[in-house]
Amino acid sequence: MKILSRFVLLLAGVLSAGQAFASYSCSVVSNVWDSAYQLDVTVTNDGPGSIDDWTVQLTFDEPANVTGSWNVIESGGSTATPSFSNCCDWNGNLAEGQSATFGLQGTHDGSFEPPVCIGNGGPDGGSSSSSSSGSSGSSSSSSSSSSNSSSSGGGNSIGVRARGTTGSESITLSVGGTDVQSWTLGTGFMDFSSSTSLEGDILVEFTNDNDGDADVQVDYIVVNGIVREAEDQSENTGAWDDECGGGSNTEWLHCNGYINFGPVSGGSSSSSSSSSSSSSSSSSSSSSGGNGSAGCGFAPSLDSGRHSLNVGGLDREYIIDIPDNYDVNNPYRLVFAWHWRGGSADNVANDSYYNLKGLSNGTAIFVAPNRAEGTDGWTNTNGRDMDFLRAMLDQFNNSLCIDQDRVFSAGWSYGGMMSFAVGREMAETFRAIAPASGALWTPYNDSGLPMAALITHGTSDNVVGFGSGEEARDLYISANNCSSTTVPTDPSPCVEYQNCDAGHPVVWCPFNGGHTTPSFYSSAVWDFFSRF
Repeated sequence: MKILSRFVLLLAGVLSAGQAFASYSCSVVSNVWDSAYQLDVTVTNDGPGSIDDWTVQLTFDEPANVTGSWNVIESGGSTATPSFSNCCDWNGNLAEGQSATFGLQGTHDGSFEPPVCIGNGGPDGGSSSSSSSGSSGSSSSSSSSSSNSSSSGGGNSIGVRARGTTGSESITLSVGGTDVQSWTLGTGFMDFSSSTSLEGDILVEFTNDNDGDADVQVDYIVVNGIVREAEDQSENTGAWDDECGGGSNTEWLHCNGYINFGPVSGGSSSSSSSSSSSSSSSSSSSSSGGNGSAGCGFAPSLDSGRHSLNVGGLDREYIIDIPDNYDVNNPYRLVFAWHWRGGSADNVANDSYYNLKGLSNGTAIFVAPNRAEGTDGWTNTNGRDMDFLRAMLDQFNNSLCIDQDRVFSAGWSYGGMMSFAVGREMAETFRAIAPASGALWTPYNDSGLPMAALITHGTSDNVVGFGSGEEARDLYISANNCSSTTVPTDPSPCVEYQNCDAGHPVVWCPFNGGHTTPSFYSSAVWDFFSRF
């Protein structure tokens, strides 16, 4: 039985009287585990006109068994045809070129097949043959998407996350030298998907340089549920290094050219800097495709629960949560969740690690460290909290199968301060951080390296002032060499700074509130961590 072998997106926009119906593109990126799946669905208004709200219906071959969703209102999640509507004004009111993204998770019987997105027309019921877009206008085809009929509908699912700098750029996905599909980009990151039975190298091509004014940033692609980062691919003929064709490892295509992501069935390109981990264990063939630690391939020598370490003569404690279906050959994300002032590891664990555990679908190991005895938080006196962190990392890497490229830090208040400090001192180890209501108050030794960061702070915070959050944000903008230009990103009111170092975005989320986490914190953090 194949659950989720196909689904249908039905998009309906409500426009003011007299306006033409807008055209929408839709895309889905799927992640699959032993008996669970996660879908990230993007609805984009391609114009003309604005959208007041939208509804999406997913048609499964079997009951969808939806266990959770975010940024959306769900109906009928236990049926084969659940529907999803925008949850709020911020993701329902879309101007031309804007996108809204929501996610859902569910269970399957172990034979999950990557989904194909099929567009459906608007009030006249027209339909599009494109597997990645839908149209609600009178035309039955979408101007933002085209496909090669000889290569669509195959068994390989490929998703592309990209954006342009002007909104006039287009990219083409090709496999084995044959064009599969083309898309027109917006100025914010958009997710596209296609399917093909072709074999060979996967190229994302940029073909409209427009005298150098139009550039493309490719964040990553997803091949049959496995992420391949653009900055890890060394064959980039559109890179700029004093001239076109610089060939450097970068997310950017500044010139006409392409990024080679390697063969459909073989992981990253043979020239990729991320494809050299075969010595770590059999984890190179695991479902996550991560860079496995020394503990991969061996029975775990740690179990879930409370543990202690003696670090520098001090007994330190932490709580670790290992997925029930732990696979010794699968490199797992590792997420450190730091508690607040006066809090404890128990508080964080009881809160499901800032509610991130439920969104992870068993793809991550979570850790809640405990503050040193006699302190109220992460004072890092004489570097002892950083020493504790390094000792935990050594133990986990040797005892468990950890993805060395996907170690993360999150936390609120004092936990946010510790996350800021971790991001500056241990940028060579951590991939991204997500501080909430934090500041640069935990001492650290600055590595001078960039660090991907999603930062949230309440504008009326009277405990850790809003200005302290802005100060920390500005440090990360500088360290990541970002420009001062921002573009809106989901969830509102977040913005993403532009032209940051490849693979090191800074997302800033100032929200109306005090010393707390925003309602969107958990979903925004998990979506951000899932980018890497």
